[in-house]
Amino acid sequence: MLSNLLNCVQDIWQIHSTAVLVAIFAALIIYIFYYRYITILQHFDKLGIPGPKPWPILGNIPEIARLGGQHLAHMYYTKKYGKVVGLFYGTERLTLVSDYEIIKKILIKDFHLFPNRRLPIKFPFDYLDKMLAFSRDQEWKTIRDTITPTFSANKLKAVLPIVDNSSRKLRSALISYAQQGEIIDARDVFGKFTMEVILSVAFGVQLNTQDTTLTNAASKMLSGIPRRILFTIISPYAPKSKDFLQLVLDGRESGKLSDDDIIAQSFIFLLAGYETTANTLSSVCYLLAVNPDVQERLINEVDDAFSGVDDDLSYEQIFELKYLDMVITETLRLYPPIPIIIREVAQDCTIGDYQFVAGTSIMLSTYALQRDSAEWPDPEKFIPERFTQEEKQKRSSMSYLPFGAGPRICIAMRFALMEIKIALVTVLRTVKFIRVKETEVPLQLNAGITISPKNGIKIGLEERSSP
Repeated sequence: MLSNLLNCVQDIWQIHSTAVLVAIFAALIIYIFYYRYITILQHFDKLGIPGPKPWPILGNIPEIARLGGQHLAHMYYTKKYGKVVGLFYGTERLTLVSDYEIIKKILIKDFHLFPNRRLPIKFPFDYLDKMLAFSRDQEWKTIRDTITPTFSANKLKAVLPIVDNSSRKLRSALISYAQQGEIIDARDVFGKFTMEVILSVAFGVQLNTQDTTLTNAASKMLSGIPRRILFTIISPYAPKSKDFLQLVLDGRESGKLSDDDIIAQSFIFLLAGYETTANTLSSVCYLLAVNPDVQERLINEVDDAFSGVDDDLSYEQIFELKYLDMVITETLRLYPPIPIIIREVAQDCTIGDYQFVAGTSIMLSTYALQRDSAEWPDPEKFIPERFTQEEKQKRSSMSYLPFGAGPRICIAMRFALMEIKIALVTVLRTVKFIRVKETEVPLQLNAGITISPKNGIKIGLEERSSP
């Protein structure tokens, strides 16, 4: 009987061998699909973490797009599901956390469990994985230790005249626009300024960025820098650099940094120094234009501190302007440069009532955290007075994270704030920002790796009489 059965199977195979192979292959594909995707999509259910139902393969990406982008989707999910939410970006498992105590442990107290950032995309050049923002473990520590001296108070004071010089050229351009009655795109104007500053301070490259052709060329450079082009930029100016570039070149000579490390840090300095600072400056000016009472108070503070339009600026004076600091800080609350912070879970762990699995990611939405109505009354309103010392003490320090926190806090934070303050003080001594009919209220935003205005920022200018 067994032999008859074997003969039957053999006959079927001879007649239907192709169909049998297809059936076996299909069964294998179904099994792999189930194991690879369906079991992954059950990840948060097994951990008891709530969240929106994901699509196979695509995860929650279609719904995030429908909700208007990740910044708005994160606010929606937090309100609907709570302080800890399970999300899928494709098959990538991300736990969205907005519980302040858990955030503090992730970023500071238990940093050793979450020491690395997760790469949000695969970069076109492998050496870009070595950027300080995304380098890992000991490599990150080595790079950070090498670059940190660039941002000491003494070094910032040394480069202040360079930033001041660029801000004066910016002021001249804005006066010209005001006299001609032009409506400007603040993002474009301040992008030229920040490009000039970062190339001068970090690379010793002197450019007049009011030349649109040069600025456009520099902007294109940010979208993809081949190794040979970046070396062409670095090599001629290396001997002249006093700070960032010289530090990384010294790191190469000492064996601490490779050529790939140098390229990667150069790229992130260009990107961070140009893009995020320009976005913040243009956002400040937009908010001043649509809140003239705030602008008037800020102008009064600036006029009281500086008797003349061409007074030299000092590091100490800039950081003593309290209302200026509140205006910038409130702007960063509404429009954080980076909308999300991502940390990779290094090992299985439990924080509070929640389990986190090694190899998955934790995501903190700075945009959602900083517009949480429980912590920020009237969160959509621009209220600089939220940042008086008295008001700050009422909130968790983890509710405000535009630069991150803990060991991986933005290394260039103090430089960025100095640059923004110098530009605003210089400009506000001669012009006001005016809301015009082309000014978009409220701003529509693009929120990818950075937050930027979707349609630019159109504002008018009015020349002031001498203070």
